Amino acid sequence: MPDAYVLSYINEIMQELAVKYDATAAKKKNIYIDAEKSEWIDLPEDCLSVKRCINEENNYVYDEFLIENQQISFAVHGSYKIECIAPHCSVKDISETPGINIAFHDAIACGVAFKETNRIFMHEDMFQGNNKTFLLQEYSRKATEANIKLLGMKKSRRRINYAPFF
Repeated sequence: MPDAYVLSYINEIMQELAVKYDATAAKKKNIYIDAEKSEWIDLPEDCLSVKRCINEENNYVYDEFLIENQQISFAVHGSYKIECIAPHCSVKDISETPGINIAFHDAIACGVAFKETNRIFMHEDMFQGNNKTFLLQEYSRKATEANIKLLGMKKSRRRINYAPFF
């Protein structure tokens, strides 16, 4: 398999995982914007999705905005903090380690294998015994397991309130 394909697949999969599992697989990024009412403002190219917008004047979550064609527009003039999901840095060399959490690396390997198998056997049906279905299921299962594991790790740091003993 050519290195260029592998690098392309890894970068595609990291972007897919960042969008699907934004709490664990994505990099968070804050953007600060001064917006006029109904003015369309370009979002940065690396903004995959907007999690929420916070009005800087009163520190409230603000949900009266529209996003179209990588631009955002607000219904009210103001200063906003936009919390975005951004992709990890692209992998440019085969010896580089992807910037995404290591828990997703097995899923990335299965995703790369699926994409290459799909490229080679693209005209064959998913059920003709070429393992495309198996690789796709493994990719999905391993990504879901990694996400659940990382979400569990986040929760383990929370304090648990308990009732005092009598």
